[in-house]
Amino acid sequence: MAELWMLLLVCGVILYWQAAMRAKEMAVAAATKECKLCDVQLLDQTVHQTKLSMSRDSAGQWRVWRDYQFEYTDDGDARFNGRVTLLGKRVLRVALDTFNPVIH
Repeated sequence: MAELWMLLLVCGVILYWQAAMRAKEMAVAAATKECKLCDVQLLDQTVHQTKLSMSRDSAGQWRVWRDYQFEYTDDGDARFNGRVTLLGKRVLRVALDTFNPVIH
């Protein structure tokens, strides 16, 4: 019985890891697209996750809420921060500090 629980745990961890990698790929693609639209350079070609929680989507279904942060430059000298927000498999928002800042 303990082996079954261990197998279920390992399978759950693998499934979570795969979903997290797909979400990160979506965030990198969204950040890259936004940087191209704003004519800035995405630094390091990567994002890092800053928040993970659960939230409901517009249909009332529970989804994983992920916030990612990345750095970009407009002149090759200064570094600015950008953010990508995902809800489930949907990109909700991409914000660049110097173009479309999010005000809370």
